[in-house]
Amino acid sequence: MEKKYLNNMFENLLHIGNKTNFWNAKMRPYIYGSVNGIHVINLLETAKKLDEVKVELKELTASGKKVLFVGTKLQAKDAIAKIALDSGNYYVSDKWVPGLLTNFDTIRKRINTYLKLLKDSETGALDVLTKKEKAAKLLEIEKLDKAYSGVKEMKKIPDIVFVVDGVYERQAIKEANSLKLKTFAVLNTNGDDTIVDNCIPANTNSVKSIEFLLGELAPAISKVTKTESTNASRVKKVTEKKVERKPAVKKMKKDEENSEK
Repeated sequence: MEKKYLNNMFENLLHIGNKTNFWNAKMRPYIYGSVNGIHVINLLETAKKLDEVKVELKELTASGKKVLFVGTKLQAKDAIAKIALDSGNYYVSDKWVPGLLTNFDTIRKRINTYLKLLKDSETGALDVLTKKEKAAKLLEIEKLDKAYSGVKEMKKIPDIVFVVDGVYERQAIKEANSLKLKTFAVLNTNGDDTIVDNCIPANTNSVKSIEFLLGELAPAISKVTKTESTNASRVKKVTEKKVERKPAVKKMKKDEENSEK
């Protein structure tokens, strides 16, 4: 193992675990020790598991398998969206919708409603509505955007689920396991490596740590061809529209309040 590689992991805080009174004994093999009441993760184990996951993801995605990346905690949101968009895969970064996997047919209908609203917004079809009705539709789009923007192109259940923080994303893992999907997780010292197919023991409470890990994994993930995924451009477009919509919604509400007075 190259010393420089381990130093990079150390500098990016991958070794910092949770408090010693907040741990899972199943993670003992990955713990080096403790300092001032904080567990220290063994970076040799982290490097070993990271390499294993790289190899597995490379083989799986090269064969056409699609990945759903899940990271809804604040520290993981941006990095999760980036790795998914860059590779043409799917992601959940705001909230996990119960049944996203186990009740996908029903959820897909909700996504289709979201897509129709987006289209109506883009084509001006909402302009025929009253100010109050249009404001309600735009607010609904913003709500649905948080839940489904990263999976709106997902026509079927993905083959792989990759989560950052297996404890925080336990519902996603539970649904994936019930469908016998391939599962990977970044786990801190309070995790459980027996509920996923493979894990990477590392700090899940640091943006720096998460970005480093996903940056290491990114080259191993085969990119989906342009015809298979247009997530990146479409999500960017929706995000830009969302930023522009908010003032409009507020203005509409203000106009209505003034008219009521």
